[in-house]
Amino acid sequence: MFICYRFFVNIELVSLSVLTNGIYKSVEHRVIVNPDKERVSLAYFFNPKSDVLIKPATELVTSTEPALYQPMTYDEYRLFIRTK
Repeated sequence: MFICYRFFVNIELVSLSVLTNGIYKSVEHRVIVNPDKERVSLAYFFNPKSDVLIKPATELVTSTEPALYQPMTYDEYRLFIRTK
């Protein structure tokens, strides 16, 4: 009997686009289910506090590359991504 174990770590920073001033984009996590094989997933979620300020990194904002996003709290960011 062959048993294949796989361990994946998916780190998704939802505010990646804001923090990098649009240089990197966050991706949507998607899974294709194989109906013939059993799958076990374990998820752990961590978010900053609702009042944490999220804005582009100062080093990435210049006169030639202005900020693409205004500073916002994490709660404001969550509302922002739902209205896009």
